Amino acid sequence: MKDPYETLGVTRTASDAEIKSAFKKLARKFHPDLHPDDKEAEAKFKNISAAHDLLKDPEKRRRFDAGEIDASGAERPQERYYREYADGPGYASHAAQDGFASNEDLEAFLSRAFGGGGMGGTRRQSGAAFK
Repeated sequence: MKDPYETLGVTRTASDAEIKSAFKKLARKFHPDLHPDDKEAEAKFKNISAAHDLLKDPEKRRRFDAGEIDASGAERPQERYYREYADGPGYASHAAQDGFASNEDLEAFLSRAFGGGGMGGTRRQSGAAFK
């Protein structure tokens, strides 16, 4: 279902009475008893009913407006950010993720591997190596 406000033809600031009135008007227009064997009218009626069910309940409406649930009433997954994963319990530092016991061990490895002062900079070799 698309946006329930759009389905009922009301604004997001519509009152409960406006939502109820819009639902009644559309329900009368597309009710399956008035349109037997009309699958399109039946589908529209179902969408109208679902939109009304969502918007008539103040808590569901609040949650939909806040983005916590979608138009069908299903929970939306909460967005997670990098810091929540990196700083959470059970998550190690970058050094540990790369197989080092600590940042100091990583620093020592880089110092040995690149012959320099660790992560802060590198040492140039003597000119003799470049002749």
